[in-house]
Amino acid sequence: MRRGDLDRARELLDDAERGLRGGTLFPGDHARTLVGSVRAAYGLETGDLAGAERALGTAYAAALAARDLPILSLVAVQAAAFADAHGRRHRAAVLLGAASRLRGAHDRTDRQVRDLTRRGRAALGGDAFAAAYGTGWELDGKTAVTAVAPARLRREFGTARPGHG
Repeated sequence: MRRGDLDRARELLDDAERGLRGGTLFPGDHARTLVGSVRAAYGLETGDLAGAERALGTAYAAALAARDLPILSLVAVQAAAFADAHGRRHRAAVLLGAASRLRGAHDRTDRQVRDLTRRGRAALGGDAFAAAYGTGWELDGKTAVTAVAPARLRREFGTARPGHG
């Protein structure tokens, strides 16, 4: 996807999903979380918000089953991207902060996090972005887990159209 070859990205995702059905040496719930997170990113990249939402749900369920907060942080970043795609910059910033809480550290090296941060700061202003991000960062672990739940986003964005609200 980062190279712009969306056809190849789809093929690789399809192969990865088939591989999960055949079993993997990598812990299954972790692998399902990774594949679901990438599938959500693919959906966002191709404008398939419904597919991205479904993939977020799959990734979230797998991350919960893995009982691994840092792996759930990957889903939280995709949830932030989903919020951003709906024009919900404040919510995206809160979700980025929650992702950092789940990870246990800030991540300024990930390109997607940097891009979402840049867009959020541009839309909200530096202080408002920092305050929203801080709200997510200050969540306790249990609250951060529920804050990034795709079902919660669906309720919040139920009538929102991409780029509005």
